[in-house]
Amino acid sequence: MIRFVVLSILLLGSVASFGQASLQKTFVQKMELPASPDIGTQVLRMSESFLGTPYVAGSLEGNPTERLVCKFDGLDCTTLVESVIALAVAKTENSTFEEYKNELTRLRYRDGVIDGYPSRLHYILDWMYENQKRGRLEDITSKVGGVPFNKEINFMTTHANLYPSLAASEVYEKLKEQEAVINSREHSYIPKNSIQKAEPMLHDGDIVAFTSSVEGLDVNHMGIISKVGSRAYLIHASLTGKKVIMTNVPLAEYVASVPKHTGMIVARLNDI
Repeated sequence: MIRFVVLSILLLGSVASFGQASLQKTFVQKMELPASPDIGTQVLRMSESFLGTPYVAGSLEGNPTERLVCKFDGLDCTTLVESVIALAVAKTENSTFEEYKNELTRLRYRDGVIDGYPSRLHYILDWMYENQKRGRLEDITSKVGGVPFNKEINFMTTHANLYPSLAASEVYEKLKEQEAVINSREHSYIPKNSIQKAEPMLHDGDIVAFTSSVEGLDVNHMGIISKVGSRAYLIHASLTGKKVIMTNVPLAEYVASVPKHTGMIVARLNDI
């Protein structure tokens, strides 16, 4: 029995070491992509390098304790966006795997500190606010045709059964406090029938998130802009496509085809 336990521990250690080595190998490959002084172009190049990568949902959930999750072989819409930004920053500032992980932590967690489940920026409105506050990006929605987005955000605490971590009362109360803070801020969005007018003002590498018709939820989905002439297309981790794809129709037509998308918010990375 002792021998079995020891062998199991060694096997788990070997699997973890292999996974880390595979991550670092992929990271090195990403760092070999052509450099650009423009952060938006760099984000777009990193996004394109993930085309065809399988869609994997919920990779940040289910850990006994909150920890940084790094994956390149399976992504959802949020982890795709976070990964390509962190890779672009690492490519521009300091091409090391440690810098990639540091930037990913700063993107994903409030004040760049992992301190339990509530420290993760669960709502995209909050994610944009916090990353604008630290200077990584700017919410430009109001500059490209945005109008006030008046909606009470409370989906997580009103659907706590969907989030096992909220079973702990202190975690639930902390999330409720965070929702109150989000609701105290002013937000903008571009209604779906105005998106085509906004497309010429979008840039390669802009981050877009799609506001939701679901009660209490801020956004359904997010992705990265790729411009073709004056039209914008979306690179995103697609649940229906089961992989990272670029839409075969322009952004306005894509959003119009999804009934639960009511519009979009837009962020632009600040040059480094």
